[in-house]
Amino acid sequence: MKVTLLTVGSRGDVQPMLALGRELADAGHEARMATHPSFEALVEKAGLPFAPLAEGKISAGDTPEGRRWIETDSRYLPTWVGYLKDARTVLRERLSDALRACEDSDAVIASDLATLLGWQMADHYGRPLIRVNLNLPARAGSWHGPLPRAARQAAWRIARAWLDPARRDAGLPALPAAEPLSELDRNQSLVLRAYSAAVGALPTQGRDWVKVTGYWFLGHQLDPDPPLALLDFIAAGSTPVCVDFGSMLEADPDETIGMVIEALERSGRRGVLILGRHRHGKVELPGSVFGVDAASHDLLFGRCAAVVHHAGAGTTAAALRAGVPSVTVPHTVDQMRWAGRVHELGVASAPIRRRRLSAGGLHAAIAAATEDSGMNARAASLSETVRAESGTARAREVLEEYLGPRRRSPGIEEALEMASG
Repeated sequence: MKVTLLTVGSRGDVQPMLALGRELADAGHEARMATHPSFEALVEKAGLPFAPLAEGKISAGDTPEGRRWIETDSRYLPTWVGYLKDARTVLRERLSDALRACEDSDAVIASDLATLLGWQMADHYGRPLIRVNLNLPARAGSWHGPLPRAARQAAWRIARAWLDPARRDAGLPALPAAEPLSELDRNQSLVLRAYSAAVGALPTQGRDWVKVTGYWFLGHQLDPDPPLALLDFIAAGSTPVCVDFGSMLEADPDETIGMVIEALERSGRRGVLILGRHRHGKVELPGSVFGVDAASHDLLFGRCAAVVHHAGAGTTAAALRAGVPSVTVPHTVDQMRWAGRVHELGVASAPIRRRRLSAGGLHAAIAAATEDSGMNARAASLSETVRAESGTARAREVLEEYLGPRRRSPGIEEALEMASG
């Protein structure tokens, strides 16, 4: 079996797909990873063949378009809208990249944000498309009925206007007038939900093509070991709280860092601050807070009393696996879904929307997460469940059953030929 895995977005969209690719490769299959060039070194470190997918002005992050999306638009629009806008900035390059990456594959496996791109590749080459949900889907019923269907069709008309000129330049036919992605469920196209049923189970009765597999974790580290100075800091005092907003950009990083420091001091807690893109800030950290540019979540989170994070899918999964409570500060609509879910499970304090973040509110949330013995016990128990699942192995088994013998369906071109013949 030879597959191409397509994913766009942040590291949280890439690493689970790497874990699946590695599982497939270890079982003797061929798995190629197609994603942004900024992740090429990560893919190669995982031992998988890499294929580039052009990175747009939004996915690049630190651009005027990326900042506008993260600071404003993403707070009321779902992430897929942002990545449609992102794709628009590099349509021809990304489409050409994907065509090369998928040309000789038996199947295309696409993450949430790459579903439309994956559908185009599967349709063009007549190959099966396997959809991957890294994020929680909308509540049952919220995307059904006349109004949501009309909204999807309206979005499709806009997307067609962007995509068809690029497809024409690539020698591909025009897209159909009717939105095609709804057909995937009607045709029972496989969906893999890459998280634990104990965390994100939604009703799937009567939808046998939807499989909740468990989280997809890599079996080995891709990140360097934590610096010795960080390990010394952790060992030198009380268990710290980790603060990490992942790939999110802050309009005023220094103000946010100052707010975090104040909340930690008011809580009487030491902290580890993962600075990421904000490592060049001007705020001087006190001795009770250790700043690090980047750190492995797998190696760090379990050494902390709680984790303050943006509730991205990957960071949420790492915190659940570590078995420590979360304090969530969601920046986007999709992150709010994860933040709400871990709060419902009793392993996180109530979410604080980014625009409402304050030192006082963060202090109260940190206190709740670190001092609530019940929350700590629930986090530890859920961690045992998550760790006991073999999500990538289960996903591989499902794929092997679904794809062997390999299924092939006609693309637009062949369908037109059959209709005319």
